[in-house]
Amino acid sequence: MARNDTHRASSLSTARGFSAPTDDGESLRALTRQLAVETDTSVLLEILCTAGVDACGASGAAVLKAVANEGELVGAVGKLAVARNRRFSLPGSLAREVIRTRDVVAVADFNASARPLVAVVPEVKIGPMLLAPLIAHDVILGVIAVTRDVGDRPFVAREISRLRDISDYAALALWKSELLDAAQAADRAKSRFLATVSHELRTPLTALAGYQELLVDQVIGPMSDSQLDVLERMQAVTRHLAAVIEEVLAFSSLDEGRETVRPTDFLAADLVRATSAVVEPLARQKNLAFHSNVPSEPIRMTSDVDKIRQILINLAGNAVKFTDEGTIRLDLERRTGDVCFVVSDTGIGIAPQDIERLFKPFAQLDTGLTRRHGGTGLGLYISRGLAELIGGRIAVESHPGKGSRFTLLLPADES
Repeated sequence: MARNDTHRASSLSTARGFSAPTDDGESLRALTRQLAVETDTSVLLEILCTAGVDACGASGAAVLKAVANEGELVGAVGKLAVARNRRFSLPGSLAREVIRTRDVVAVADFNASARPLVAVVPEVKIGPMLLAPLIAHDVILGVIAVTRDVGDRPFVAREISRLRDISDYAALALWKSELLDAAQAADRAKSRFLATVSHELRTPLTALAGYQELLVDQVIGPMSDSQLDVLERMQAVTRHLAAVIEEVLAFSSLDEGRETVRPTDFLAADLVRATSAVVEPLARQKNLAFHSNVPSEPIRMTSDVDKIRQILINLAGNAVKFTDEGTIRLDLERRTGDVCFVVSDTGIGIAPQDIERLFKPFAQLDTGLTRRHGGTGLGLYISRGLAELIGGRIAVESHPGKGSRFTLLLPADES
């Protein structure tokens, strides 16, 4: 060692006088269960520090991370809790020693050692300190340190062994948590990118649609039939592209939690008629029969009518997309405590093992169905998210080759 106030903890002799947990195996099993179910990094750090205090009879514990030549206490409990988020110089520190040796290091009187951290936490008087590396997949994620008060006895071999065991289990949990954090950060970056690109596309697309309308209405000048036919096809493509952009924007908004509910009072039958007006022409283009049915007794609702309309158009549009012959139905029903909008078709159907996968974002993009039928694979993900946002849910019944039945269930107003 470079300094004579520290030594590798493996050389410490066993001492008496500390009442430690009697069943180390059970303590580790309990810790493993805690670490296995927790994915929040801040909570994991607190669990880890608390386990170090309990196992080693310490008065405080902290997890330190190194970035370049600086260390930071990213988690701390007990007497070290006041030092959480404080930074210190890594050169000359015990943390640097642990990182260099990849082994446990101990010091009998930390305050007298003049290490960089002493100046950062002058209000905390630290006597014995024990540090262990957090190593997962041969990568050092940080260092865990446990401390005792000035004048307390040094840490002994059994406590050193316990801290080693704790650091081994905890390092894997932290590795998993950091991977999850990185994945979530990438997911948020993806959503922001999609939203930005979609917004940038929507502006010129709106202008393009306006110019097309001017040409179709022959405001600028007369058009031949063949020219009008081309413009009609251009309009269809523009509308499709606009729908894709709106779908991506809805996905980004849901993914980042920016969607808000705007409730209004309305009649459920009016919503069925509004949805039918959009979907029936699509069904007619594929020579499919379209039927809707509403009960004779009016059903009044209080909810976000725009979000319900978006869900129903998504569900009914999917029914048309995946049905080559037969019938599409949109039925309104009143059940105990629920208002139900039921979209059924005689299409290709869905295998039971594939139903849940349909509600995952972009899931369809990996199948031959989407390449054949088009779409982003976001419609059902958005529909479920919107349904949950307004307090509802979507139920699915389907049989391959026989069709599908999607039911949007929403809470009924109290009468």
